[in-house]
Amino acid sequence: MRRASLPRTGALAVAATLMCAAPASASDHDAQVWGSITATTALAQKVDATLELHSRYTDDVSRVGQVLIRPSVTYKLPRGWSVAGGYVYVRTRFENTLANDEHRTWQQVGYTFAANPSTGLSITGRTRVEQRFRPDADGVGWRLRQQVRAQLPLKVGPVRAVVWNETFVGLNTTSWDRHEGVDQVRTFVGVSLPVKNGITVEPGYLNQTIFRIGPERVNHIFAANIFARF
Repeated sequence: MRRASLPRTGALAVAATLMCAAPASASDHDAQVWGSITATTALAQKVDATLELHSRYTDDVSRVGQVLIRPSVTYKLPRGWSVAGGYVYVRTRFENTLANDEHRTWQQVGYTFAANPSTGLSITGRTRVEQRFRPDADGVGWRLRQQVRAQLPLKVGPVRAVVWNETFVGLNTTSWDRHEGVDQVRTFVGVSLPVKNGITVEPGYLNQTIFRIGPERVNHIFAANIFARF
């Protein structure tokens, strides 16, 4: 569906704008590898069910630092809009500490800023609100996540350039999370590669900057995401 007409060069401006989110100074860095598989199937004409599995290798890719399982349901609306909701189980282990579990419920609105059939450029967004629970501590943490994503076909077969940015904002504090305000920023630059019918791979570089008391934490991540639709 045609939403707006943007020139092909507009993708460069979008990428430059999104990349500006990374802070200029930080002193704590880590090399990581993140992998994910996202499987989606249709429950009805306008309803999809999705299951995401994430595994994240941290501390210079020496161990599994975090695992996520995220099931969800999405209802597709006209003109590129959608609403979704789901649950997330998160298990996190920092170096030399016991692992902790987190449970989240979340709600999301998805939308299309622009879709240009002549160039293939698309710019989409999603606004997600999470409710975060820890079984070993009191309090419900509320967090806002705002993502903007741009895709543009390259002159190399079906390959697309992909750039996205997501900002996390804590809306309150709890006994186990004292950070209110901008919590972290993620910026991804990579490509989308169709490998067969219904399966796409998106490898690329992901910069994750985590804001905290003292120096920021900056993670340099090779991310490889597999998307499958059945």
